Amino acid sequence: MAIPYSGNSLVMNREINIKVKGIWDKMKANKTLLALGLIATGVISRIWLRGLLPAAPHFYLHFGNASYPIFMIDMFFVVATISLIAGRYLGKYGIVIPLFTMAISDIYFGGGAILFFTWTGFAMMALIGHASKNKSFSTYFGYGILSVIAYDIWTNFGSWLGWYPHTMEGFILCYGVAIPFMLWHLLSTIISLPLASLPFEYAKEHAMEEVIEEAM
Repeated sequence: MAIPYSGNSLVMNREINIKVKGIWDKMKANKTLLALGLIATGVISRIWLRGLLPAAPHFYLHFGNASYPIFMIDMFFVVATISLIAGRYLGKYGIVIPLFTMAISDIYFGGGAILFFTWTGFAMMALIGHASKNKSFSTYFGYGILSVIAYDIWTNFGSWLGWYPHTMEGFILCYGVAIPFMLWHLLSTIISLPLASLPFEYAKEHAMEEVIEEAM
């Protein structure tokens, strides 16, 4: 049996819909600002803040007649964190954030065929971040760590194709000398991801609570 609506109920529902639409429009505008801010942060960090990083400790691995550092420090964690944040909090279009960040900053750095692997590696991280969109924060963090490992596996494969002998020995050497980078990538992302993501997580939860309150 249909329940008739009074005129007051229709007016109230219309007002609620208008308020909720206003909140969603505000969230979309905020997402645009967030996207631009993430891109700017990534570009500035890659180009101008590298000099602020501390020196890596002097410990080495020995392969054959060559020595390789056990620990390397770079700005990977900035773009990695930006990629995961973009994927989780900006939706499926968050994938373009790391691509724009890398495209702009690589105008300064230049590069070769490895750019295909680094760009797509960070895009993959954004997609993994998006896959955690409706999952808990702890699950998102776990996905983030797995995405770092996936990134290094993928980009090291590109390094093997480009600069190492296409043999099992060359393959093992390539991934062996990449261990210092993976250690830094994991450690830096473990620290930076939750610290950078918590404000966005709070804003996301607060926005959803506001929408629910308006709809009540």
